[in-house]
Amino acid sequence: MDTIALLILGLVTILFVLVFTLLSKNSKLKSENKKLGEILEMKDTTIANYEASRVAVTDVIENFSALDAVMELIKAGESKASVSEKLGIPVSKIELIIKFDKLKKRD
Repeated sequence: MDTIALLILGLVTILFVLVFTLLSKNSKLKSENKKLGEILEMKDTTIANYEASRVAVTDVIENFSALDAVMELIKAGESKASVSEKLGIPVSKIELIIKFDKLKKRD
């Protein structure tokens, strides 16, 4: 073989090794990218959960003054809708106050 053929064979070999190395690195990067995507998704879910908890606690604190009145009416047999109407508090907040009262009694 002449020198040009050996040079071409060497360049093709180097090119093959380079392509193989790049494909291997690309595969590793895809795997790491997928893991990072999962971590970011988990982070977003955690932040959303913390935000929901913060909002729930804020609602309880804002309606804490109504806790006694709500629980008094509920214990008297009033429905959540009736309590909501009488006190001007949304049913969802009435339910939150009831849950808070149950948690408070567990401690």
